[in-house]
Amino acid sequence: MRTAPHRTRHVAPGLLGRFLHPFQHTRTLNYFAPTTVFATESMKQFSRVAAFPSIFTYCLAAFHIDHAHEIQAIGNKFYNVTDGNQFFVRGVAYQRTRRPGEIYDAATETAYVDSLANPSLCLKDLEFLVELGINTVRVYQVDPRQNHDICMNAFSGHGIYVLVDLSEPQRSISQSLPSWDVDLYARYTAVIDNMQAYPNLLGFIAGNEVLNKVQNSDSAAFVKASVRDMKHYIRQKNYRRIPVGYASADDTLTRLDSAQYFVCSDDGSESGVVDFYALNMFEWCGYSSYATLGYKERTAEFSQLPVPVFFSEYGCNAVRPRPFTEIDLIYGPTMAQVWLGAVLYEFFQNENRFGLVDENAAGHMIKLEDFNIVKLRLLESVPRGVHRDSAPASFGYSQTCPKVSETWNALTVLPQTPDIGTCECLQASFSCVVTPYAHVNTLELLREVCLKTDCADVLANGATGVYGKYSHCSLPQRASYALNKYFHENHKKAEFCDFGKRAAMTTTFGSSGLVKTHTADGRTCDEILNPAPVKSSEYAEAIGEQILLEEEGGAKSAESFMSSAQGPANWGLAVVSVFFVSFIYLAT
Repeated sequence: MRTAPHRTRHVAPGLLGRFLHPFQHTRTLNYFAPTTVFATESMKQFSRVAAFPSIFTYCLAAFHIDHAHEIQAIGNKFYNVTDGNQFFVRGVAYQRTRRPGEIYDAATETAYVDSLANPSLCLKDLEFLVELGINTVRVYQVDPRQNHDICMNAFSGHGIYVLVDLSEPQRSISQSLPSWDVDLYARYTAVIDNMQAYPNLLGFIAGNEVLNKVQNSDSAAFVKASVRDMKHYIRQKNYRRIPVGYASADDTLTRLDSAQYFVCSDDGSESGVVDFYALNMFEWCGYSSYATLGYKERTAEFSQLPVPVFFSEYGCNAVRPRPFTEIDLIYGPTMAQVWLGAVLYEFFQNENRFGLVDENAAGHMIKLEDFNIVKLRLLESVPRGVHRDSAPASFGYSQTCPKVSETWNALTVLPQTPDIGTCECLQASFSCVVTPYAHVNTLELLREVCLKTDCADVLANGATGVYGKYSHCSLPQRASYALNKYFHENHKKAEFCDFGKRAAMTTTFGSSGLVKTHTADGRTCDEILNPAPVKSSEYAEAIGEQILLEEEGGAKSAESFMSSAQGPANWGLAVVSVFFVSFIYLAT
């Protein structure tokens, strides 16, 4: 996502939400006030009101439109489950962000704006989305603590589907030091729980341009692990089979290996295979042609992928106004055989000037020149698909994953599923932790401590497939582990649990307390933190497997970790040696 400022607005009580959904208690505006800017007594507690051009007409029309039916990913196509017709994405990126300097309550509000949780925003926008002629919006962040019924039902009533990114700015897989940890797992599953019931939910995106160059391609292993775990979570919860996919950067060196990696399966299973693969594609600028600016090559390269593929972002703005001549090709007979549509970047105008509408300080929406161009292009471009009953046999899952090479640095040995019980037990055992009393740059603190002690247990490396046994814990827990280890190595002297007031001593449960403390699944903390010794035969087998992995993937462990961390000098020789000894360290 190319971030740019937008602004939020509060929601006032009203009538339409209860009319659309009589058992819904979410607060919403009184849409039947006599003017287009609604002001009621109940709204005096709020700082602004919202403008609704022609909203009354929209409200009346909403009750005469059938709701969207579920879409399934079957083979390399999307299909409507009700009529079996092929589904093409005709979408737009839809995300407000806060204006620079905007004041909000960080204790109760998010740093981003969740328009789908705010009927005063989404219903105002919906009139423009319907006029534009789209059938899909991509939403980069939603707040899983909020209710989205009114907006999702209203969008469904107009046949508009929603693609939801699982991450958010403060909780996403890092490019420089990737991990798949309990905090990310909790965020992703919370979004799934919150959004899964809506039939117009098209799918979840498990990562957006996480890897965008060779140097951080090892992060793909962590994204693939998140796909594996979210697909398993959806099955475990008996939710419908909601597609989970990835949105890739259009990087020349990693583009093909990335696509192959996310659809490959060495064991023939689909556990870590994406249900769709998307590409953020900005090669077409102005009045280009199919043959000269990448579309022809990309179509040939992606034609054999076994899952649905589409553009998750497009719309170069080097030429203004944007003519959007690529829309005719995307939905034309050649590309529509491979690509299942595209998501235009983006709906709202902001500093990077990709928008179709501009929202002024009063909340009024103003159509920009690009809006009408897109509207006409979409109106003229109707793709022809195949019915589910006539679809060719799917390709099946690829058995070949890309090898580690000069341009690809991720093994298919993936991080473990994060285990919150293990990490909470670990936290309970510490006597030196990251201080809870002040803001701390936890990553910098971890780097500093790892110059002084071996951090193999909390580090992870997608290039070698070596993952510390506590590398799935949260960043504060990993940093506290390193602090606690260093503290104990120095005989628990107080000066070794300080680090400029960034660390603090605390009391622990003790060994008897760990025996008595149970996790939600019935394990004791003592069983988790002090497991039975590994049998010698199992240890030898594990050592053999690790040696084989290093022979196949190349002995790049410390070197690749240092490059991915973007700062070898910050980590020092202690960390350089971590991954050469990590397996023996873990086994002991």
